[in-house]
Amino acid sequence: MKKRRSIIFIIALVTILTRFVGLDKVPPHLSNDEISIAYDAYSISETLRDEHNHFMPISFESHGTHKAPLTIYLTSLSIKLLGNSDFSARLPSAIFGSLTVLVLGSLVYLLSSNMSLSLVSGGVLAISPWHIYTSRMALETNVALFFLASAIYLFFLAENRKKDILFLPSFLAFSLSMYAYHTEWGLTPLIIIVLGLIYRKNLMRKKAYFIGLLIFVLTVIPLLTNFINNLGTNARANTEFLLTQDSLKDQLSLQQGNYTRQGQIILSRFVATYSSYIEPDKIFFASPNLLPKTNPFQAGLILAPFLPAFLFGLFGIKKHFKNHAPFIYLWLFICPVVPALTVGEQQVVRNLPFLLPALLVTAVGCCQFYKKFGNNKTAIGSYSFLILVSFFYFSIIYYYHYPIESGVNFQYGYKQIAEYIKPRYGNFDKIVIDPIFGEGYVYTGVPHLYIPYYTALDPRYLQERGKNVLCGNCFDKYEIRSIDWENEPVSEKTLYVVPDSNKPSDVEKNQLNVIYEVYLPNRKPAFAIYEKI
Repeated sequence: MKKRRSIIFIIALVTILTRFVGLDKVPPHLSNDEISIAYDAYSISETLRDEHNHFMPISFESHGTHKAPLTIYLTSLSIKLLGNSDFSARLPSAIFGSLTVLVLGSLVYLLSSNMSLSLVSGGVLAISPWHIYTSRMALETNVALFFLASAIYLFFLAENRKKDILFLPSFLAFSLSMYAYHTEWGLTPLIIIVLGLIYRKNLMRKKAYFIGLLIFVLTVIPLLTNFINNLGTNARANTEFLLTQDSLKDQLSLQQGNYTRQGQIILSRFVATYSSYIEPDKIFFASPNLLPKTNPFQAGLILAPFLPAFLFGLFGIKKHFKNHAPFIYLWLFICPVVPALTVGEQQVVRNLPFLLPALLVTAVGCCQFYKKFGNNKTAIGSYSFLILVSFFYFSIIYYYHYPIESGVNFQYGYKQIAEYIKPRYGNFDKIVIDPIFGEGYVYTGVPHLYIPYYTALDPRYLQERGKNVLCGNCFDKYEIRSIDWENEPVSEKTLYVVPDSNKPSDVEKNQLNVIYEVYLPNRKPAFAIYEKI
């Protein structure tokens, strides 16, 4: 018992350290998606309205698409309590990510009655690069994963332990997972159907199960209604579904009227995308590209030494989970289905639910390995050493190199610009910010979210922008627009914020004085702020 408690303490300590230490510094800056969540959460916390002046929306318009609501509402609480910062924006994800480790360990013990397997499952998740990466960012998918895992755990707690009343919170958690991220719109109903089919004999006699189903249906009706109302708009389901992909539409148009051939094309595209989501190379070696893509020594979403354990574990599921083996296999199989129905390359965020059954299988493989070679201290020691070295390698890449080299990807510099502007806000009548940045002046940023968030500007300014001005994305003193120095009238009491790749020419420099510069973590110049001499 004392040894077990020590292991639990170590797992909990590793979970907390890997997800909370330096949370505001690694990654080095709120990303494009994170600031969208953070700013809307801030706006909701102050006015109950989002950036676009919608009152308590179910779907948040963001960057040409829509975001699920739950993470934003949860983040509004941490921002209200702790203020506008990277830490407060990422805190809910770190908390729910840490709790997911507990939920997975509890679920495995519930289904297997094997404490060793439970501890290994929790431990493998605690050191998973995939889960650490998503837990340290304000991402909807991480919150959704917690509620999905909790729903499955509560379902089996009700079904196995005859605590029927727990079907009610189980189906409520299923519903919340759908309010947290769009992948769960398709995945959660699939899991509910699979559970209903596999355990139908027992479930047919349980009234609480049907009440839970009713709760689920009633609580997701607002999502369905919102989806129907947004048909024809840029809502996520309308822009990222597989059939909306231009290349696929072109192929289908060439086979107009030949429905058999069109079906084959769609199936082929789906299978190819599905395969990319379960490709061992991407899962254990290549993603999530913490180093430049040209670097062959990536860390992998799951530590590379766990690959043989995963393959070994596929054949040990039935032995450890007995009557629950069909669900484990189907859970593993269906998780990539929904991501495979979307456009684009493999997305580690969309496919995060696959992590839990994959690590559950990996834990089974580890236990099988220990059982077979437990008396061979050299084999066990060597394998454990490989895992520790792999985790250490990931930690060096993620906590040291990644923050230094990924600044541009996270639009690094807008926070520093906001910190410079905030105490000097009253000294200027106008602040012009060029939103295009990066070497070569090629990326379009979202300073209209970063600057108001970090300066805690009254959200009403953004909510009302466009009503009284004609300059574009303008609000309060801010004008977010491209700066063409040849045609830019340089004015008194005006700040000009530009990327290093759009510095004023020698002619304009005679009228301007650089008063502040921002450098990326790798010491390359990022932005400069000018005012009239």
